[in-house]
Amino acid sequence: MSHALVLVEPGRFAWADIPDPAPATGEVVVRARYSGLCGTALHIAAGHHPRATLPLAIGHEFVGVPETGRLAGRTVLVDPLLPCGACAACEVGASNACARLRLIGIDRDGALAGRVAVAEDRLHVVPSTIPDEVAPLAEPIAVAVHAVRRVPPLADRVVVVMGGGPVGLLVAHVARRAGAQILLAEPSPARRSIADALGFTLLDAADPLEDVMRRTEGRLASVVFDAAAAGPVAELLTRLVSPAGTIAIVGTYGMPTPFDLQAVMFKELTVVGHRTYLPVDIEAALGVLDADQEVLRPLMSGTIGPDQVQATVETLRDGQGMKFVVECPA
Repeated sequence: MSHALVLVEPGRFAWADIPDPAPATGEVVVRARYSGLCGTALHIAAGHHPRATLPLAIGHEFVGVPETGRLAGRTVLVDPLLPCGACAACEVGASNACARLRLIGIDRDGALAGRVAVAEDRLHVVPSTIPDEVAPLAEPIAVAVHAVRRVPPLADRVVVVMGGGPVGLLVAHVARRAGAQILLAEPSPARRSIADALGFTLLDAADPLEDVMRRTEGRLASVVFDAAAAGPVAELLTRLVSPAGTIAIVGTYGMPTPFDLQAVMFKELTVVGHRTYLPVDIEAALGVLDADQEVLRPLMSGTIGPDQVQATVETLRDGQGMKFVVECPA
C-alpha cells in the first residue's frame, strides 16, 4: 500500500492508504518528487471537474524518478495525457485532441499518490541544470509552446494576451521569445504585479480595448491569445484583433459562450483552438525552462509540503500567489 494525500470530498484532503500502482505492459512506476498546483487542481478540489471522481490523489504537472526501465534513476517530467490511440484525432497525430482523452491526476490517481504507473514513452528527461522543484513548470510552458506554435509567425507583431494567470503569462513569455511585442490584460492587482516583474506591458484594466487602440494607433493586434476564458473577454476578442488577424483560444470555457462570428467573417479572421500539448511541445518547453528559469522566477510562489496543500488551494482560490509546487509523499 502507498500512503497518499487524497481529495476525499470537495474541499477536504486527507491521508489514506491506497493500493500500490500495478504497471501495465509498457508502463513503469515513477516515484513522484514535485507536482505543481494549477487551475485544474482548484476545479477538482471544489468538486467542479466533470471527470474527476473522488476519492482522488491529484497532481498532473509533475516530475519524478522511474524505479525500473531504461530511464530508471533519472529525473523525468511526466506527460500526463492518456490518449486512446485509436480515434480520428489520434490517427492524424493530434492525440492531445483525443475523443477519449484522460489524464493522470484527473481520471486516475496522480502525483500526490507518491508512486504512479506511467507509460515509458510518456517520460521526458529533465536537464540536470533544472532543479527538480522548478521542473514541473515545464508542463504549463508546454501549453504555451503549443499555442504559439499554432499561430502565424510573431516576429515584430503586436500580440495581446488576455489573462495574467500562469498560462497567460507563459504564453506571453513564449510569444515574446518569438519576437512579439506583448500587451497584456489582467484586472487582478496581484497578477499585474507579477506580470510587471516579468517585464510585460500592461493594458488599462478598466478599458483594455481603448488602450490597445491608443498604443497601436488603431491598427490593433495581429494575434490575440485568450487565456482568460471569461464571457466579457470573449465579447472583446474580435474587436482587439486587426483584419486578417488571428484569435487563439487557450483558456478553457466551461460552457458555450457568445462570440461575434459576423466579425470573424467581415474581418476575415482566423480562430484557432488549443488543447494541452504534444510530446514535441514538452521537449521544447524543457528547453525554454532550462534557458529562462531565472527570468521566470517571479512565477514561482514557493514549495510546500503535502500537509499544506489544502491551505494553499484556498490561498490560490483567494487570488494570492501564482505557482506553488508540492513535495510529493515519500
